[in-house]
Amino acid sequence: MITDVLRSRRAQQQQWAEAKRVVYVRFLMALAQAHSRMTMAAARLEDGPSRTQAIHDAFLSDPHNSDAKSVLRELAIAAPDHIYEAAVPIYHQLRKARDMLASDGVTFETPEYQAVIQPFFAELDSLQRLMRNDLQPPASRRV
Repeated sequence: MITDVLRSRRAQQQQWAEAKRVVYVRFLMALAQAHSRMTMAAARLEDGPSRTQAIHDAFLSDPHNSDAKSVLRELAIAAPDHIYEAAVPIYHQLRKARDMLASDGVTFETPEYQAVIQPFFAELDSLQRLMRNDLQPPASRRV
C-alpha cells in the first residue's frame, strides 16, 4: 500500500511538472513570437498610424490563440510565485518595446529600441533558467 501511495504521488508530481512545462514553453514562445511579429510589421510599413496599428495588432494577434497576456494568466495559475513575479516585468518590457517600436522614427535597429529590447532578452533568458530549474527534481536543482 505504501508503494502504491508513493507511486501515485510520483505520478501526480510528474503530471504537474508536465503541465507547468507546457505553460512555460507557451509563455516563452508567445513572447518571442510577438516580438517577431512586431518587428516584421515594423519592417513592412512606413511611419504613421497604419504602422502603429500593425505593430499593436501584431503584438495581440497570435495565430495559435496563445497571445502573451493570455499565457501570462495561465502562468499565474500554474507557476510558483517567484516565476510568475519574474514573468510579469518581462511581459511589461515587451509592451514597452512594442510602444517604442510603434513610435515614428524608431526601427528595431535604432539605439532607443535596442535600449528597451536588450533588457527584455536578458530577462527572458533569466526567466527561462528559473523555469528550467523549477522543472528539475528537487535533488538536482541549482541554487
